[in-house]
Amino acid sequence: MQQRFAACAFTTALVCAGLAASPHGQSALPRADQTYSTATTAILVDVVVRDSKGRPVLDLSAADFEIAEDGVRQKVDTFTRVARGGGIGVGIGWRTPGSSTVTPTDRHGDDAAAPPEGEAATALVFDRLSSEALRLAQRATLDYVPMSGDSAVRVGVFATDPGVRVVQSYTTDRAQVRRAVAGLVPGGTTIAEEKAERTDELMARRRQLEEESQALVRAAAGIGGADLARNGAQLGERETERRLVQTELNILRSFENMDRDHEGYDTSAALLTVIRSLSYLPGRKTVVFFSEGLPVSPVLSAKLDAVIEAANRAHVTTYAVDAKGLRTRSSSASILKEMQGFVDERSSQLASGTDMSNQPLTMGFERVEDTFRLDSRTGLARLAEETGGFLVEQTNNLTSAFKRIDEDNRYHYLLTYTPRNTMFDGRFRSIAVRVRRPDTQVFARKGYRAARPGPAPAAFDLPAFAMLDRTPIPRAFPIEAAAFSFPDPARPGLTPVMLRVNTSALRFNVDERRGSYAAHAVVGVRIRDQEGREVERLSQEYLLTGNAADVEAGRRGEILFYREPTLRSGVYTVESVVYDGNAHQAGARVATLTVPEVTAGVAMSSLVIVDRSEEVSDTPAATAPLFVGRMLLYPNLGHALRQSSDGALTFFFTVYGAAPRSATAQLLRNGGVLAEAPVELAGAGADRVQHVGKLPIGGLPAGTYELRIRIESGSQSQSRNAFFTIE
Repeated sequence: MQQRFAACAFTTALVCAGLAASPHGQSALPRADQTYSTATTAILVDVVVRDSKGRPVLDLSAADFEIAEDGVRQKVDTFTRVARGGGIGVGIGWRTPGSSTVTPTDRHGDDAAAPPEGEAATALVFDRLSSEALRLAQRATLDYVPMSGDSAVRVGVFATDPGVRVVQSYTTDRAQVRRAVAGLVPGGTTIAEEKAERTDELMARRRQLEEESQALVRAAAGIGGADLARNGAQLGERETERRLVQTELNILRSFENMDRDHEGYDTSAALLTVIRSLSYLPGRKTVVFFSEGLPVSPVLSAKLDAVIEAANRAHVTTYAVDAKGLRTRSSSASILKEMQGFVDERSSQLASGTDMSNQPLTMGFERVEDTFRLDSRTGLARLAEETGGFLVEQTNNLTSAFKRIDEDNRYHYLLTYTPRNTMFDGRFRSIAVRVRRPDTQVFARKGYRAARPGPAPAAFDLPAFAMLDRTPIPRAFPIEAAAFSFPDPARPGLTPVMLRVNTSALRFNVDERRGSYAAHAVVGVRIRDQEGREVERLSQEYLLTGNAADVEAGRRGEILFYREPTLRSGVYTVESVVYDGNAHQAGARVATLTVPEVTAGVAMSSLVIVDRSEEVSDTPAATAPLFVGRMLLYPNLGHALRQSSDGALTFFFTVYGAAPRSATAQLLRNGGVLAEAPVELAGAGADRVQHVGKLPIGGLPAGTYELRIRIESGSQSQSRNAFFTIE
């Protein structure tokens, strides 16, 4: 690879010519004339109904059901009573022919979704479990799954240790399922148990030291001389040891919080992967999740929301199993222990007038609160109940739970309705299903996100992409975005996409009680072809948190989003948006991009105006588009340049192909050429030539300009242009 930093000299008289500002160069095109038609989408709701004794109710009709969305009564379009054979176990109609009774209502239309047909699928997901919990889960599963034989229900086995591991892909062969379950090994919970035991030991030792210190203080009132000196020395020794014990406690708690968050992220990502794998399969889809507790801290709550919303979007019902069964130590004992520790610390502070833990008092409250959240009835119950399933807990007899899950798969109802609210605004809408029969229990998903049909996005980015469907597009705050084409023969269609937004545009919520701040942003980029079809969707969620005292520093940062999708040749519309999750507002930009067709001749990348550069230590990939050697170039994404007497504009482009070539640079304004000069390309004839040049702009008056680079190779010629504005 050849490269060179060259300066393009332009005629001073032409450079200093004062001309009016041009409207050209706006990278975000107005869309006032762009409209979207409203479409209706039927919502499918999978419903299980049981009587007061837990038995399936099988004889309901469409007239027995009521559906409300956000409290507004909806009309049932279609009603299906499903009674099919087969399950993951035995005794539930094994290999019995299935049947479904479909009852359309008086509504007829193409927008009513037909009930899904096909086989059912179940994913058995084993979280990181201790040896005892894993044995319980394995025994229950192996007792229920038959030794051999096929069933219409496909079963897959997955483990999260960390990430997601496919132990057995979806199969109807029960022998393979049994081998996969039997081959599971315990996760890394032994270390966590050892840390919990060490924490108990340290708290007991701290309590003992405090009691001994108090006894020494009381005894000091009646002694003197050498005895008082010995008493003081002993008191000092205990205080030193107490501080060491407290320091180790603080370290253990800090690591516990970090481990909890990492475990929650890994588990959430694994569940999302499994749910997506089920979304491609037909019929009723089920996840049976074996876990010892799902953390739901404030940071992880959004991740759990994403899992629940993805499951509801894919019509996946989740059943959570507390694999600890009848615990030797109940979860309430852990809560009581944490509360007692907090009371002990607070009592010591009041008695001594000092902070014995060297930590804010609010951290004690947070530890107790987190302990409540870690109870299996929080995260696991939410995951199950909000997707139409249930939580299995406090029992060693998991066989009955499997039987009930099989009953749900075999006997259920499918209802569809067309929402009265036809706006695709990305907001969550609650669903409430009621049965007009006393003493019944109804199990159904609790809601959905109102998003347009199309490629299934992650749940977190639905409100962001919904903003792009508004007319006019939102401009609550400014963002910068651009896409570039680099037709590298090794990576045809390489299209770097970059977006930047200052964090000062976001709303920062400050929690005085916790002493922390939080901001929430979602970046989304949607790329459409000339026919308006979506060909690429990119997104990223950003959770910004820190100490409340540092909130101003947090507001002075920036979010930089970068992706490298691959596109076919053609003209595209690139829609970019940043959604503020706290303020529920957004900023967006729309631009066009041309991806040239890669031929055997010379190819030229986009012309990039460079904002700044940075040297990196690692050697980048040979085809990295924005690297020149070890220098990483940051493009200017549309912000105006400051006028200065000695300023220079840096530009960059890459030429591909082995033919000899020459280049010319032109500076234009309002379509007229202000200056023109040759550009010397070093290494002409190499397969890949990168060129970084500088254009003096110190004497240019304020306004919008166009830089155009033209290359020639024999009879072939190509040109690229870029606009920039000087303030």
